[in-house]
Amino acid sequence: MVKDCFLNYSDTQNSNGAPVESVNPLGYNLDYVTTFYMVIQGVIGTGIFATPATIVKSMGSIGSTYVLWTSGFIIVLFEVFVYIEYVTYFKKRNGGDVAYLEQAYPKPDFMIPTTYAAVSICLLFLNSSAIAFGTYVLSAAGVEASAWGQRGVGMAVLSFACILAAINTKWSLRLSNFLGFIKVVFLFLIVITGFVVLGGNTRIQNPHEIFKNAWQGTTSDGNAISNAILKVSFSFGGTQYVFSLVGETNPRQTKNVFRFFVPGVLFFIYILYICIITSYYSAFESAEEIGSSSTLVASAFFSRVFGTKSATKALDVMVALSAFGHLLAAVVGHSRALRECGRQGVLPYSKLWTSTKPWGTPILPIFITWLVNLIVSIAPPPGDAYNFIVDMGSYSSYIFKLLLVVGLLLVRKQRKQAGLGYQGWKVPMPILIIIILYEIFVVAMAFVPPADGSLIGSDVSFFYCTYALTTIGIIGLCISYYYIWAKILPKFYNYEHRIASFTLQNGEQGHTVVKVAAKDVAQWDLEHTSDGKLLFTSLTLLINISI
Repeated sequence: MVKDCFLNYSDTQNSNGAPVESVNPLGYNLDYVTTFYMVIQGVIGTGIFATPATIVKSMGSIGSTYVLWTSGFIIVLFEVFVYIEYVTYFKKRNGGDVAYLEQAYPKPDFMIPTTYAAVSICLLFLNSSAIAFGTYVLSAAGVEASAWGQRGVGMAVLSFACILAAINTKWSLRLSNFLGFIKVVFLFLIVITGFVVLGGNTRIQNPHEIFKNAWQGTTSDGNAISNAILKVSFSFGGTQYVFSLVGETNPRQTKNVFRFFVPGVLFFIYILYICIITSYYSAFESAEEIGSSSTLVASAFFSRVFGTKSATKALDVMVALSAFGHLLAAVVGHSRALRECGRQGVLPYSKLWTSTKPWGTPILPIFITWLVNLIVSIAPPPGDAYNFIVDMGSYSSYIFKLLLVVGLLLVRKQRKQAGLGYQGWKVPMPILIIIILYEIFVVAMAFVPPADGSLIGSDVSFFYCTYALTTIGIIGLCISYYYIWAKILPKFYNYEHRIASFTLQNGEQGHTVVKVAAKDVAQWDLEHTSDGKLLFTSLTLLINISI
């Protein structure tokens, strides 16, 4: 009976978690079609147009790259399996990582939500896609723009994406779907072109030459292989955005959408990637030729096959649209994560973070997303400073991904203690071990010195792991702030923190962290549930609460 009541009442076991919104005030915008394109847009940005060449250069042969692309797909698929198990437990929760981390690490109170919220606002950036859009649009127009010109165009498209997402979620997702459709059609065009090349009906003279000695030149350099693995895995990254919108799927479809459909879409992307890199390879005669290309491998492919500037300009336009589609998905997904941080009560003005007025969208999270990315794009000068900041944002996400995978084991333990079982999906322990080891590998790789022994970073002119050390330092500062706010100040000023629930006009629900005088804590606990809801009105309650 306890188990049934629990499952019917809520998706959460931990009272400090944000309250479950039984009817999502953001609406239900995620159906099968939108889910398909949300995954497509999240995963396929600009990487598939450039990354294959760097991977060939690292590995030394094309045969080994097929192994890596398959391995990268399997790793990301395993990560998706972890997300799916979380979804089966928390079917009505938006926010993805932040929603699951607060459930996995309820103690110390508020520490994980506080740290994640601070890092999410300060270090998780989306502007690389915006700047990529500016770069390729200007290239297609034949304009030789400076880095500042590229940033200007990028910020304009970021502003457009944020305004659209703030005004109407449905139309922003529809635009994302349309751009996703164009993206898939264009990628199929690359595949078909590759098949035509392999058939010997183009200006490419020896399309099969590169495949005759596919394994020749394969490297045994562990550093090069490790970096290639990271590049491939990151080319499959981006599935987290669709998991930020779990609560916006039709409740009757949620399990099927995420248990079966999302892995199926990821497999579709894998097959597409394999066909695309095969098409690229067909236009070259050797792996060395691919690795030494000074342009995008996709651009070199189009130039060799069609031999016209108009073909490469068309490619630039499609890469720009691909970047914009990725940006739209990222803005929508990231805004849900920030709103969840606000609903947890650890950010100031939690009601503003939670509110969906006036258009049924998370206005403040979207505005903060825009503002932070604007500052990051404009404030640091091009070069070291900008690359350093972006690297910090990426590294912080790797750390939280490791915590997320380990946290699944903690959630299982919590559910077992609460008398709850699995909900139709359980990631096998060997897969969890593989993913944990991989996430540790990703975090640790930042400290592996460059192969040339220079100790200088690949994209900066100073110590190679400065960004990793700085990120860890920032997280350490967040934790220090937490202990001052949650432990030292309450003890010094003789109060304790409690959570108070609120419900806004459109049905939005959230928590606010309030200060309760130590002498009134017993009375507060008597009159409130553990998740901050008032049990009854008391004339003797003498607490001054500021919400």
